[in-house]
Amino acid sequence: MRDDEILVAVESAGEGNMNCTLRTTLRDQAGRERTLILKQSRPWVEKYPTIAAPVERAWSEARFYECVSSVAPVAAQMPTLVGKDTANYTLCLTDLPGSVDMTDAYGEASLPLDAAARWLGQLHSIDLQQDQCAAFQNLELRKLNHQHLFVIPLQSQLPIDLEQITTGLETTRQQVIADDNLLAIAKQMGELYVDADSWKDPNARLLHGDYYPGSFLRRPSTHPTDAPSLFVIDPEFCFVGPPEFDLGVLLAHTLFCGIDCEEAKQQILTAYHSDGVIRHDLWTRFAGLEILRRLLGVAQLPLTATLETKRQWIDVARAWIR
Repeated sequence: MRDDEILVAVESAGEGNMNCTLRTTLRDQAGRERTLILKQSRPWVEKYPTIAAPVERAWSEARFYECVSSVAPVAAQMPTLVGKDTANYTLCLTDLPGSVDMTDAYGEASLPLDAAARWLGQLHSIDLQQDQCAAFQNLELRKLNHQHLFVIPLQSQLPIDLEQITTGLETTRQQVIADDNLLAIAKQMGELYVDADSWKDPNARLLHGDYYPGSFLRRPSTHPTDAPSLFVIDPEFCFVGPPEFDLGVLLAHTLFCGIDCEEAKQQILTAYHSDGVIRHDLWTRFAGLEILRRLLGVAQLPLTATLETKRQWIDVARAWIR
């Protein structure tokens, strides 16, 4: 806040899963107003306060913004870090007024897949020095995500009742977890994800870490048509690791958005221009496990799919994982 500004309003900036996020309105002496976003990480997951989470995730996110700030194609489609309050684990970010997240792509809205894949390729093309790579471990938050992606959906008992979400879904889950081969591959992929030395791999890239429509923003229709069609937020899960992880998460969510699997793969490959090598077995395995996590785990999506559709998606996931 500048010296000539006063705080005139505070409101929620949306239903964030991980953090307490507020939109603040400031007014200067001439009556001009602007809005900024305050984002605080607390020692729990905001949506699920009983789940502990590392407060230091705020600094991982800040480090990400600082790293990409000089890479114009990436930074132009993200908020800018204005400042940080180290005592309170709080970041101050520029606002994108009127923007909404793209979870409506699970319904009738369209997902700008070309733009999403293109931005991801630009991110993955950033050349980091070794000391920068080592600084992006974010291991404690990865351990938390590891549990929810690779462990909890496939364990014998869930902390939620899937039958309250879709009748028959728990029966389907029991069939999935009876597949010993799938469980073995999930364990292997989980170890790769949480490997503290992942940044040393020659193929490792700076990852967003949670690259799905909930991390995408769409500008309001009144915005100039030359503005980017997609903005990216919430890189707190960032780390340096296999690029196939970000690609896999993106691919998984195209399925939920009603895009044909093979068409989605080709569209992503066409728009994604990175100098790295894509290992297709890792790509589809990460995608398959993200599908299972979102259907059979705690991190549910606003989906209106029937049991039959969810079973079809699970079949795709199992095929990709195997």
